Amino acid sequence: MTVQIDLTGRVAMVTGGGSGIGRETSRLLARSGAAVGVADRDTAAAQGTVELITAAGGTAVALRVDVRDPAAAAAAVADTLAHLGRLDILVNNAAAWTIKLFKDLTLADYEHDIGVSLIGAMVMTRAAYDVMREQGDGRVVNLISDSGRVGEPFMVAYGAAKAGVIGFTKGFAKEAARYGIRCNAVSPGTTKTPGAQPVIDKWGGEEKLLAAYPIRRLGEPADQANAILFLCSDMSSWVTGQILSVSGGYTMAD
Repeated sequence: MTVQIDLTGRVAMVTGGGSGIGRETSRLLARSGAAVGVADRDTAAAQGTVELITAAGGTAVALRVDVRDPAAAAAAVADTLAHLGRLDILVNNAAAWTIKLFKDLTLADYEHDIGVSLIGAMVMTRAAYDVMREQGDGRVVNLISDSGRVGEPFMVAYGAAKAGVIGFTKGFAKEAARYGIRCNAVSPGTTKTPGAQPVIDKWGGEEKLLAAYPIRRLGEPADQANAILFLCSDMSSWVTGQILSVSGGYTMAD
């Protein structure tokens, strides 16, 4: 018997949807039947994802948003409602990282990483919250990082931001459950995306990194998208406030 996740009739918004994990997640949600708002600071990148989705027969719209800006977040939610009719799923994928030793980080670097990766997730969730409460249903999936769970050199500010997203995920999940809203997080290990390549290079390249992964490969965007899809679906209806590590065994929860 084949089991297939069906999101027909659902509407999702994916931040950072113009590339990498965000693009793959947008495409997978669309293939599963959801209409998708592809949100990104880069309008052309978002439109590129939309074109891939519509060429495959799906429904999607491009949304320009700076996730740190409450007005822009509210406008993106309003545009999603105007074009797609509702909002059931929010995937907070947008992130920013500075690759430096801690001694070289500046206040601007802290504000950049924390602003996009932590505050951005909170701002976008707040923008969607009232809509989901009124519907009595919603799913929020935050992208964490193993940098936020176990720490990584050269990415201290980013790791601190992602550790904050863990706390946000758990606290919000407890508040929002009474309204039928679930909030979980996916914690990727090193995943081969254009944005991650400078990090891979900084750590000595893919071949050197593989020694740390029991499953002897780095992640692909599809690995993360598959986990996100599960948390967006009714198959995870009794799961909230959880952190799902998708890391090839690099980190293992207690």
